[in-house]
Amino acid sequence: MSVERKTAPPAPRTDLIFRPSAVVGQSVPREDGAPKVTGKAVYAGDVQMPGMLYGKVLLSTQPHALVRSIDASDAKRLPGVRAVLTAADIPGENVFGIAFPDQQVLADKKVRFAGEPVALVAAEDPLQAEEAVRRIRVEYEPLPAVFDPIQALKPGAPAVHEAGNLVLHTKVRKGNVEQGLAEADVVVENVYRTQGQDHAPIEPENGIGWMEADGTLVLFCPAQYVFRDRKQVARVLNRPINRIRIIGSTMGGGFGRKDDITVEILIALLVQATGQPVRLGYTRHEAMLTQTHRHPTVIRVRTGATHAGRLTALEGVAYGDTGAYISLGIYVIKRTALYLGGPYYYPHFKADSFSVYTNNPISGPMRGFGVVQAAVAHESQIDELAERIGMDPLEFRLRNCLRPGLTSSTGQVMNEGCGIEATLQRLQAYMAEHDLHFSKSREIAA
Repeated sequence: MSVERKTAPPAPRTDLIFRPSAVVGQSVPREDGAPKVTGKAVYAGDVQMPGMLYGKVLLSTQPHALVRSIDASDAKRLPGVRAVLTAADIPGENVFGIAFPDQQVLADKKVRFAGEPVALVAAEDPLQAEEAVRRIRVEYEPLPAVFDPIQALKPGAPAVHEAGNLVLHTKVRKGNVEQGLAEADVVVENVYRTQGQDHAPIEPENGIGWMEADGTLVLFCPAQYVFRDRKQVARVLNRPINRIRIIGSTMGGGFGRKDDITVEILIALLVQATGQPVRLGYTRHEAMLTQTHRHPTVIRVRTGATHAGRLTALEGVAYGDTGAYISLGIYVIKRTALYLGGPYYYPHFKADSFSVYTNNPISGPMRGFGVVQAAVAHESQIDELAERIGMDPLEFRLRNCLRPGLTSSTGQVMNEGCGIEATLQRLQAYMAEHDLHFSKSREIAA
């Protein structure tokens, strides 16, 4: 049976159609470019509200200790102080985390790194808030601490968490690595250490929150993932998620750091406790203590090649220091194992990575996401192998780079999206055109 259509369907909106020709190969202004350079962009720190309070966080001075007592009586008696909160005042679950909820909002019975939040204050004036924090007395019982990921895996090492210090062991296997190393004419083995790195965005972590007339708690913060943050705030506040709104403010730099919860939960707790707008922001010093960093790693690699300039095998292990809590440490250091060979073809490959708890500051997402650490190792290995067999390092890379039809370290067959060969060829042409040579570059650098 046919049904007669009474009205014609609406015409498609041509203004919503994405036209690649309008952006591909064109210089496209950033949406936030003009407002930022002209000073018109509104950051969270620019917002002022009537009756606004100022939040401040008391941070642990111990890397690993039991919290025996917290005395906030002096702080509560100070003029202008509207709230002093500890873990006992959290209405919901005192836990958050992206990959796994293992991090305390406020330390309860134990602190696991120097800089862990222990108490919160809201006051009418920022100086009052700072004085209130100074007056909170915390009695710690120091515990043995561990600051090296390899030492943290040894029997008898101090346990950062009750279940142990190993977060995740990732294994990557392809072919027979012993056979591949035996087929090599040259084997290079080295240990590499990469250091932690702070994102240091120009805008430290900060935000403001308030309560709407209908009971909706609103947070205005430079957050990279507002919907995920909203769920975590709801769990800690024991508040319906439809009574929480997070607005992503103009971001003064993130680079992965603001992918995690920063100050959102802390502000929300103070707003809910006082019923007033609350601004809270970390100083640069506080941000470097409390927020996530790039993972420090220890990487050992053995790589084999023939005199003809062909890679035969790679065997490696990477230890990633995720600090006191996971954040995204599972996935970051997992990728270090997956990409330990870089964009090169190895017939035989074996890599392991270990994400490990320590009492260091927390490591988390940062641009490169575990691949940067791996690149330090695999590119250094490639350079040394090329030198050992007497081959130009760029030619050596071209001879061994992944191409369509070859398999990566995980066994994935590469397709037409594999562009490393074209990239190296472009670099080779540029160097030839400008009469550049690696040997000359080294002499200049020396």
